[in-house]
Formats: sequence, structure tokens, C-alpha cells
Amino acid sequence: MSGSPTCSLCLFRHVCRDAPAADLSPNAQKPLQPAHATVTAGDAFFRQGRPIAAVYPLREGSAKQVYESPLGWRQVTGFSLSGDVLGLEPNEAPAYSVSSIALQDTLCCVVSIEALRSHMADPAFRNAVLDVMRHQAERERILLVAVGSMKAAQRLAMLLLDLDAEHRRRGGADSPLTLTMSRTDIASLLGLTLETVSRLLSRFASVGLISVRQRRLRLIDRDGLAAVYAELDPMPRHGPVAMAAQAVGDEPHRF
Repeated sequence: MSGSPTCSLCLFRHVCRDAPAADLSPNAQKPLQPAHATVTAGDAFFRQGRPIAAVYPLREGSAKQVYESPLGWRQVTGFSLSGDVLGLEPNEAPAYSVSSIALQDTLCCVVSIEALRSHMADPAFRNAVLDVMRHQAERERILLVAVGSMKAAQRLAMLLLDLDAEHRRRGGADSPLTLTMSRTDIASLLGLTLETVSRLLSRFASVGLISVRQRRLRLIDRDGLAAVYAELDPMPRHGPVAMAAQAVGDEPHRF
């Protein structure tokens, strides 16, 4: 199988046989030969508490992470997009700390934990792993602060800016992003109600910050959304951008 466009973002891009950037020189460590799998929407890549057997670079598709407490309640803790690696755990943890569920039919690679640990002996690869884990930890810290201390509009603005940044990092600067997660998942992640998420999305659209058609979302005014996130402007009033969005007949969100 030839490398997909997201191979250029993958943690394993320099050591995988499928990636254009792989180092296949005679003196290089034996390249990874990952298996490939398709995970159907709603199915799990792995379950919380199970021994870690593999990590899963996403080639196409997306996933959500779900934490289940000992008391039985569940909460979405994050979303992953193509190019991300599912199952990386700090400090060589013996078991997965969350479950990872496909949000759509998703194509992934399967890298055994033994192969991962073998390549960790290479300082350059180990540093790359640590960089990915630091990036993940920073996103989790931002989310924790937002949920713990910010107002509902700030939380949703933060999430939309984060998803947009990840979309742009994957080369989608001029195209709308597809919200593969449901409003219920967004509400769970942000510690909000479904009704609050729906109301805020409609409000963001009505004042010209975003436009939404079905599951396709475009950020029209990133600076305005950033101001909401920073609470410099709790919610801008109708402006020219909003009126233009209404004039072209943007439909309300339906995801």
C-alpha cells in the first residue's frame, strides 16, 4: 500500500516502509512494516484497561477518546484526526488509559508495541515520540483549563480554533473542516449540555464567526472567535460578515 498524504504528519514517517520520507539506506534500522486495518464507525481500536499491544497511526478518518470511571460514567476526553497516533501512553504504561472509538470508517496502521520500543532506542525517534506526547499533553492542559474555569462560549471557541488549527496543519487551509463528531460528543468533551452546544453554534453562525452546512464548518472570523475565547468580546454583534453569510443562505448545523 502506498503512503497516504497524512504519512507526512505521522510519527513513524522516517522509519516506515510506506512513507516517502523513510530512511531505507543500508545502514538504517530495519523499517517498520505495519499491518493495516479498517475500523468501522462506532467500533473500538482498543479498550480502556486492556494491556497495550499496539499503537495505531490514523491514515484516513478520525476517532474519539472516551474515559470510563469506576462509577460507570463516561466522558469524551479528546478527538484524533488523520496523521495522529492512537494508543501512545506516557511512562510505558502497561494498559490503555482510555478507549479509542472510530468516529467514521477509519483506515489505520497497526504498529506492535515491541516494534515501537525497538525504535525508541534511536534518540532521534525517541525525541519525535516525546514531541508528539508533549503536543498531546499541551492540548489536554488547555482543555482542562477551559472546562475548569471558562464560560461555555469560550470552551466552544477554544475547541473550534483547535480543530481548525489541526485541519490547517494537515493542508486544509482553504477548505471547510468536517465535524465527524456529534454534538453530544462535543458537549461531553467540553462539560456542557447538548442544548448549550446547539445554541452556541447557532449564535456563532448568526454573528458571522462561522458558517455550517450539515457537518461542514468554516471559520469565517478567526480573530473574532479568538476574542470570544479570550473573552475580549463575549459575543460580537451582527456585522457585515454575518449579513453576507445569511445572504448566501447558510443552513443551520445538523450534525
